[in-house]
Amino acid sequence: MPLRKKLFRTIMEKKAQFFSAWCLIVISSIVFYAFTAAGANLIDNLQMFLKENKVEDAQFMTQQPLNEIEELEKESGAEIEQRMAIDLPYSKDSTLRLLDETDDLNLPSIVEGEMLSSDRDILVDKGFAKAHDVAIGNEIELGGETFRVAGYMAIPDYIYPLKDESGFLKNPDAFGVAVVKPSVLSKWENYRIYYSIRLPDASPEELKKRINQTNQIIKWTDKKDNNRISFIKGDIAGVKKMGQFLPIGILFISMVIILILLWRLMKKEYVQIGTLYTLGYRKREIIRHYLSYAGILATTGSVVGTFLGWIFLHPLLSTFAAYYNLPVLDVKLHVGYLLVSIFLPLVLFIPFTYYLVHRVLKIPPVSLIKGGERKVKVSRLERLFKMKKLPFHRKFVIREIMRNLPRALFLIIGVMFATLLLLFGFVTKNSMEYLVTDHFQQVYDYEYSYLFSAPQTIEPESGQVGSVAPFTTDEESVMITGLKPDNTAIRLQDGSGERLTFDSVIMNKSLLDKLGIQEGESIQVTNELTDKSFTLTIDHIAESYLGNMIYMPLDEFNRLNDYPSGSYMEIYSNKELHLPEDQIVSVTKSSDTIDGFKEMIKPLNYGVAAIALVAAIIAVIIIYILISLLIEENSFKISLMKVIGYREKSIMNMMIGYNIWFIILGYAIGIPVTIFSISAFMNSITSEMNVTIPVRLDWMSVIISFIIMILSYYVSLWLNRRKLKGISMKEAINRSTE
Repeated sequence: MPLRKKLFRTIMEKKAQFFSAWCLIVISSIVFYAFTAAGANLIDNLQMFLKENKVEDAQFMTQQPLNEIEELEKESGAEIEQRMAIDLPYSKDSTLRLLDETDDLNLPSIVEGEMLSSDRDILVDKGFAKAHDVAIGNEIELGGETFRVAGYMAIPDYIYPLKDESGFLKNPDAFGVAVVKPSVLSKWENYRIYYSIRLPDASPEELKKRINQTNQIIKWTDKKDNNRISFIKGDIAGVKKMGQFLPIGILFISMVIILILLWRLMKKEYVQIGTLYTLGYRKREIIRHYLSYAGILATTGSVVGTFLGWIFLHPLLSTFAAYYNLPVLDVKLHVGYLLVSIFLPLVLFIPFTYYLVHRVLKIPPVSLIKGGERKVKVSRLERLFKMKKLPFHRKFVIREIMRNLPRALFLIIGVMFATLLLLFGFVTKNSMEYLVTDHFQQVYDYEYSYLFSAPQTIEPESGQVGSVAPFTTDEESVMITGLKPDNTAIRLQDGSGERLTFDSVIMNKSLLDKLGIQEGESIQVTNELTDKSFTLTIDHIAESYLGNMIYMPLDEFNRLNDYPSGSYMEIYSNKELHLPEDQIVSVTKSSDTIDGFKEMIKPLNYGVAAIALVAAIIAVIIIYILISLLIEENSFKISLMKVIGYREKSIMNMMIGYNIWFIILGYAIGIPVTIFSISAFMNSITSEMNVTIPVRLDWMSVIISFIIMILSYYVSLWLNRRKLKGISMKEAINRSTE
């Protein structure tokens, strides 16, 4: 009972330090449970949604509509459903794609509202509806027809609503999808037909061969290559990994801080521990007493953090689901993550705390009663410094640093970790800005891209021509583009900045990262439309990161694929062309990608600010605790300096001021560590995506984050100034008279 009273009395006496360490545990548990449980729930909901709503395995288009679908299904064992789609202008700068309501594949799920009941009803994706203030029950006009918005929906082949399946940034202001009754689409003449398929036991190669006998497949997209379906998986992986690794770092910092707190506490209580021995307390009782400090902090911090994580889980899940147009069908506790979140701090803290306490209790009781063996050791490193001619304040600072190297090292590590967290948001923002505003606009020097349904041989009135087709290797899907050697619509550079021309075979950096193939090596590819295979030798590597791309001369592309000589399938133009709609498969605009990025960057700015705030709080806590312990440990020296006549400012500079160099050093080390860590993180989440995100960090972000870190340091000093002022001259006088 007396030890229990001492436990809570000591915690209250050092409440600021213990509370700061407790806050770190709470933050780590919040991040761990909220992000891992959100990731797990997103995976559960995604799998449930894709399964229950029967997502396609692939989609394709043919030159002529298929007339023998049932016969094809029987012969191949595949499920095939004809789809109809039409793009209609919703406003001057936005397009709404109408899809027919399906019966077998890619079934729509109602997020809000009700199912379609008549030809006048329409279901709209929630992202587009929110961007254009379209409420349920509103009437909207499309193509001269008026529709009533029956509800908001989500469909599995448009989880990430991109206008083109090879795009990478959605823009709900410019594009959205909607579902109507099949009879509605037949009222317009320019709707296009494509096919969704599921291949439970069927061979896609055999199906393609069968279709190409009487028809011609002009476009084929597997599920894994459809960014509307596949992009969400990479982002969910990123959410889960962030929730798994980031809290471990915070817990490690928390554990070391608590161990330092207990170590300093026990050093001050040597006499009390020795007295407890003489009063008859057993070693296990004393061990249990000091273990209680770590146990109380770990248990209460993890329970509170996990509870708050459960609260934050729901808005996090809703935000992510809304961004991806994914219905939240079910939210589970995920007991495994819940238990790990609660017990992980305890499992980490107790063994190390036990080792620390057991080590102290190896000291004989007689030595403990005498105050322990407190000897100041002069290290070899300290002896290297010739300090005879140095002024006193320089000698004092050097000795303080040399005799407390572990504390300095921990401060550097703590600042480095806070820097990593602080720069995470800035690096993400800078990398996306580079990928879109710099890299995308630098590579793609055109506004419109028109893809034809069949090879064209007549030279267009305007624009530059090329051909593109989907291919596969043993490991990855690849888009190969044939271009004329003098093409300027696509501009590529090698690693040294030299301009590349299209009279050679060029692989981009994104595909290189996936396959590891270097210049001069060969790769075998198979055309997904015709199943024709051939081997290409890579001549150059381009610094391009969007899509798994290979570029080659157009004449060679046509020859290897048995396409008509001089033909092309695509036109790149900086102005809008008026081409026959029945010959066009798709039209993409580069400005839509830029606008999509601008739309995406708005919430990202808030995310960067939130991450910076959390990082600053963690930095303040770490620096505050270490400086607070430094002041407590040197209270006698500080009191003695006051007796001698040193002012508080001078004492602060000598005792604490030198720590700013460790802050700067920790920050400097944190920059390359951050870039390396985020590069590995980005590569892991994009490993199954057809894009590589180059890691970039601009100088403005470095300066802003450095200012935040320095401000965190001075906030910590300000919080500790009261503690320094509270040390009176009496302490030195009283101790000298003892």
